[in-house]
Amino acid sequence: MRATSDLILIVEQDPKSFAILHSIADHLGSDFVRAESTDALHEILSIRRPSVAILALDLPDGKGLAAIRALAEHGVHPVTVFTGSVDERVFASARRAATSQGLTVVGCCRRPIDERRLEGLLISHVRALPPASREELEIALSQRDLSLRYQPKISLAGGSPRIQGVEALVRWEHPHRGTLQPRHFLDAFERYGLMTHLTDIVIQDAIRQAGDWQQRGYALEMVVNLSLRLVQDRDFPARLAAALCEHNVPPQRLVLDITEGTLTEDRDLMFEVFTRLRILGVGISLDNFGTGSSSLIDLYRMPFSEIKVDSSLIGEVAYEREAQLIVRGIADLAHSLNIAVCAAGVESRASLEFLLAAKFDSAQGRLFCGPVKAVDVEKLVSTWPDAALASTGSWCAPPQKSDEELTATRKVRALRTS
Repeated sequence: MRATSDLILIVEQDPKSFAILHSIADHLGSDFVRAESTDALHEILSIRRPSVAILALDLPDGKGLAAIRALAEHGVHPVTVFTGSVDERVFASARRAATSQGLTVVGCCRRPIDERRLEGLLISHVRALPPASREELEIALSQRDLSLRYQPKISLAGGSPRIQGVEALVRWEHPHRGTLQPRHFLDAFERYGLMTHLTDIVIQDAIRQAGDWQQRGYALEMVVNLSLRLVQDRDFPARLAAALCEHNVPPQRLVLDITEGTLTEDRDLMFEVFTRLRILGVGISLDNFGTGSSSLIDLYRMPFSEIKVDSSLIGEVAYEREAQLIVRGIADLAHSLNIAVCAAGVESRASLEFLLAAKFDSAQGRLFCGPVKAVDVEKLVSTWPDAALASTGSWCAPPQKSDEELTATRKVRALRTS
């Protein structure tokens, strides 16, 4: 039995409500899983046990009440919150039904969901995962229980968004806790001095995947987060060059993300390492810009090729004039220094429209796509010319094309870029 002690189960079909619930789960540092049908719900509950369940009562065909029964049938009695567009009498009736079957109902939220209120209901009921031991981490490294997901990076050049590349994000396929996100284990890797080993594995796997994609006609930029220890390793650029050569990946296709916090260490040593990487042809992106302690002098002293503006600022440009002024100013400053500018955490059309007007070079976020497996990246790239923003607020691709159609699409794309 695989179990995650910090798991939110979401049974909700309304796109806007699901986007809010997704955002809350991320903010609480929780894993979440979405069930879109009763069959899917039973399958999920057979392998995972949520600590919190958020159930929409107004699903078609009585599926909201069916979800309550499913939880009881599987012996899962998590804290529960009901959502929906029903009146208070229906909420009260559902609460009594759930309580009689052992569920603890902590609240009900009518649509549109009040994000702050719902997060307040959940925050005291989300349990943190117990810390991983050194032995668990070493086993994960030796048995390669670590896998990569890839979040598309979208070029905004010319006002017509297209997939420019992907960012490699590590996941831990834990044998007992399920799939864990970085927030659950990176601190432990750092604490036990294993971060360099982990980063080496991620970089090697990411470069190998980039080489595989290139051989099959997908020329994608690969973005990898770089640990502090490797930033201070003079031999790292040579090892990286060897890995790129081994997998026949042009250095220009690799971008290394450096967080602002990393810049608080030995700047002279970092300047040497960064310069070697840039001479090699590898890009260097200053991540989380706008929230850390880096000074403006770093922007022209360090050889950055890109600035990635933090999601906390990007999330506010749709409605905060001050955020708009700051973000536009960052973009103008970056371009004046011949540095590309990327937006992180784009989740709304309004934010995208602002970024296009501010002439951002690229963007990432769940408006376009969250982290996906390599095979899903290929499907997105293959269908992207016909992709469109769906009413859900996510960038969705149409049904998969035939092999003949895909071949024709690639030929057209090759002619456009030649």
